[in-house]
Amino acid sequence: MMLEKEERVLMTDSEAVKKQAEEIREMKLAYAVRAGVTKGRKREMKRIYSYGAGAIAAAAAAVFIVFSLTGFPNVGGNEILVQTASPKNVTDIELFRPAAARDQGFAAALEQGLVKPVNLGVEKNGVRIDVAGAVADGRNAYVLYSVQNHTKKAAIPIVESLEFGGVEAPSRWAESIYALDHFNSNEISPGETGYFVYKTNLSPTAKYNKDAKLSFKVWDTSANKYQEWLDVAFDLDSNMLKDNERVFYPDQTLTVASQKIKVRQLLYTPLQTYVDLEYDSANEKQIFNMINPVLIGKSGDQSEKLYYPIKMFNDESKTTLVYKCSKLERPDTASLKIFGIGAVNKEKLKLVIDLQKKEILEAPDNLLRIVPPEPDEKQGAGEIYLERTLEHAQVADSRSMWLDDSFTDAKGEKHKQLNPESLGHGGYVTSSKDDYSKDEKTYNFGKEAVNYPQPLTIKVNQYWIPLMDTQSVELIGK
Repeated sequence: MMLEKEERVLMTDSEAVKKQAEEIREMKLAYAVRAGVTKGRKREMKRIYSYGAGAIAAAAAAVFIVFSLTGFPNVGGNEILVQTASPKNVTDIELFRPAAARDQGFAAALEQGLVKPVNLGVEKNGVRIDVAGAVADGRNAYVLYSVQNHTKKAAIPIVESLEFGGVEAPSRWAESIYALDHFNSNEISPGETGYFVYKTNLSPTAKYNKDAKLSFKVWDTSANKYQEWLDVAFDLDSNMLKDNERVFYPDQTLTVASQKIKVRQLLYTPLQTYVDLEYDSANEKQIFNMINPVLIGKSGDQSEKLYYPIKMFNDESKTTLVYKCSKLERPDTASLKIFGIGAVNKEKLKLVIDLQKKEILEAPDNLLRIVPPEPDEKQGAGEIYLERTLEHAQVADSRSMWLDDSFTDAKGEKHKQLNPESLGHGGYVTSSKDDYSKDEKTYNFGKEAVNYPQPLTIKVNQYWIPLMDTQSVELIGK
C-alpha cells in the first residue's frame, strides 16, 4: 500500500519521520472513521447509483407526464383545517430515536434532551399528521412528525416546506429521515403509522420569527397524484440554543495546493460544530471539496479531534464544514488541518466534444473517455457514454462528475440535453480497499445535435481531481 511505502522512505530522516508518520496515522484514522460513518449511507445509495443519471431523468419525465395527464394538484382552496392536540401514542419522542443513527445532529439533540415538545396535528380525508417536537440551532432545524394512514390506499407524505412567518427555510439539502428500518421509502400502508424527522438548513442571515409552519402534500399511490395538502403550525425559535453557543471569528487563511481558503467563523452549538470557509476569488482552481479536514481542539488537559464533517454545503465561493458537537466545555485552542483538496483549474471546467466523430477535444483531465455501447445496450444517434477511472482517488471524500443539463454548439446557440434512451449505463463506484473510483455518465445531445455546428461544449459543474497537500491553521489561540 502507498502509505506503508511512504513510511519506509521517510526512515532516512528522524525529524521528517516524526512529522510525516503522525500525518500518515491521522490520515489512516480519518479514513477509518469516514468509512464507518458513510458505509451505511453508501450501501443505501448503491441501488440509486446503479441506475445513474438516466434513471433520475426518466423518473422526472414520468412525473411530468403524470402532471400533464392529471393536472397540477389542487391546494385545497380556502379550506381551513382545525389543529388538535396529538395523542401520546404517536408523539412519544422515543418512537423517533432510530433516526438518530442516521444523523449526528439529531442524535446530539436526543442525548441532551433538547427537543421541544409540540404535540399538535391535523387530519384530512383519513390522513393525520402530528408534529411531536422540534429543535433548531440557527443552522439546522429538526422537526419530528408522524403520519397515520386511516385510508384504504398507500400514501407517501412529502414535506413541501418549512416556513417561519412566511420566510421559507432552504430546501436544497432538506430530507425526511425515516425512523423505521425501511429501505429509502416513506410509503405508509393502509392502517400504518410512519415516524419521520425532517431536517433542513437554516440561513444564518435570514430573519426567522417563531411562527413556524410545516407544509405537506400526500401522494396517493393508487391514483398517482397528490390528494391531500396539510399544514401544521407551531412555535419554534430558530435560535433556541443561542445561549449555549460558542462563536469565534478566526479570519485566518489556509493555503492548500497554492489555493487560498479563508476561515471566517467557527461555531460550536449543542447540536453540531460549524466551520465557515470562503474561497479566495483569485484562486486559479475551483475547489469542490476538502480532503480529510480535521478540527483539533484542546481545553485544559482535554483534547479532541473531530474527523470528517458529515455534510458540506457548497457553492462556488464558500462552504461550511459540519462536524458533530464538541464535548469540550470551552476550547482554549483549536486548529483546522487539511490533507488536500478536490479542485480543478477554472478554465478547464468544460467538456468539448465533436459529436460527429465522437471525440473528446477538451476535458478537465485526460482520464475521461467516450466508450462504445455494450452489445445489448441501445444508444441514440446523439447519445454518448462517458467513463472515467481514477486510481489514488481518496475515495472517502470523492465526488461523482456532474455535467450541466444544457450545452452550446460552435455558434454559441444553447440547447438542452434529452432524457437518455438507455437506463443501463451510468453510475459511480468506489473501492476503499484499492482507493479507486469509476464514474460513468450518459449524455444525450439528441439526434439533431449530430448536425449542429461542431464541436459541442458542456459546462462541468463538479469534477474530482484530488490534490494532496497537508496544511493547518490555528483558529483559536491562547
